[in-house]
Amino acid sequence: MNPSQKRKAVEEALMPFINGKTLANALILWDEKYAHQPTFALQHFLRELCNDLEIAHMRSRMLQALVSTFSSMQDGRHHRTTEPPSIKHNTLHAAKTSSSPILLMFMALVEQLIDSPGGDASTRIRLYVLENLTKISLPTHERWAFHGWLNQMTPLTGTTPNINTMQQVINLAYVALCEYLGPIKADQILQSTVSNVQKEHPTTNVQSLL
Repeated sequence: MNPSQKRKAVEEALMPFINGKTLANALILWDEKYAHQPTFALQHFLRELCNDLEIAHMRSRMLQALVSTFSSMQDGRHHRTTEPPSIKHNTLHAAKTSSSPILLMFMALVEQLIDSPGGDASTRIRLYVLENLTKISLPTHERWAFHGWLNQMTPLTGTTPNINTMQQVINLAYVALCEYLGPIKADQILQSTVSNVQKEHPTTNVQSLL
């Protein structure tokens, strides 16, 4: 995608959430600081934007829209998506035929770790994992796959992350749980989630991911 296409994607993704001078200022911020950065700087752009505009309550949905629009344009099937479909409706159906048992277990484990607290806490934990993916060394296509999955748009299919990568992502979710809920509650959620996921995937050892 060239700078003009990226700017168009940013504008279309943000239009359902902000408009007028607010949208114009957002595009100025994009042009001045983020237009020539890698696509995965989207979350940094949005973090600064939301801090300036005090619209943090919409940050998760805005990030979903941005990632969805960029992904659509890269795939040559650009369309505006204001409400990306939830991964919960298609993960098992789509992934069972194309993913290994260990990858299915990994997806279930991370999704349950993020979703267990519920409400705003789950949103903050999901954003924490997304924003800290940059700390993990990943090929570009794999990083994009993780973004789509964590934004609840697509299952983590078509990629084969290694065990070390999976462990690092799980650790990010656990660290986020500790930060927002405290280590005692985080340990309780981890233990409960590990037990539940092992029951759901009896043929694969969940301990290999920890």
